[in-house]
Amino acid sequence: MKAETRSGARSLPRRRKPSLLARVRPFWILLLVVVALLVWAGIWLARSPWFRVSNVTIDVPVGSPVSRDQVSSAAAIAPDANIWLLDAGDIARRIEAIPYVDRATIQRAQFPRPALEIAIEVRRPSACISAGGQDVTIDATARVLQASCAAPALPLIEAGNVTVPAPGGSIADGEIAGLLADERVLAGANLAIRRLSRDRWGGLDAVDATGVTLEFGDDADLAKKAALVQPVRNGIGTKRPIRAIDLRAPKTPTVEFR
Repeated sequence: MKAETRSGARSLPRRRKPSLLARVRPFWILLLVVVALLVWAGIWLARSPWFRVSNVTIDVPVGSPVSRDQVSSAAAIAPDANIWLLDAGDIARRIEAIPYVDRATIQRAQFPRPALEIAIEVRRPSACISAGGQDVTIDATARVLQASCAAPALPLIEAGNVTVPAPGGSIADGEIAGLLADERVLAGANLAIRRLSRDRWGGLDAVDATGVTLEFGDDADLAKKAALVQPVRNGIGTKRPIRAIDLRAPKTPTVEFR
């Protein structure tokens, strides 16, 4: 027996709301056409000459060791590239892989014509490393900038048989890091160093810009020993040319004349 309400009337069956799929089904062809048009419009916009890179400007510092051609080659921007679909971060990383490049910035402009501007900051040589039978130039972060020494005026760090990475890599060797730290201490003491090395006992030897050998020995108290160099020079004067100053016993430094 069918259910009745309290008043005795029969209840009507509830009408279910049609599902979303049921409501959309009559329009599926229209939706398919709309999706196809959107895809076609996206492809057309991606290839549209309105967004095609028409000009690439490359700005490098005056006297830069990196040429515009090197930057352009590393950027690898296709002539038909859409300026807004280019991955600026990826372009910058490719350019920054050039050993001498420190930072690359990418800027886009749509008007009057789609254009890309690339600017770079370059690394500066700070020292040369002689190791494993080869010389390389590094910057202040120990990144290898080039094979061979870029300039004879740079301090040369002699590191024996240590293996150094190719240009673009960074030196992580502890021995070289220690020598570079010592070179910074000497530079802080206003000593212009031409060459830095270890003697046979592991002590620190340096040759300054005047050709005088500075024998420091243990570098644990290097700053204190470095501070004695100029007073020793002042005490001797300029009458006799100095060959070497032995600071291994800082309380009694000795001088060797030519």
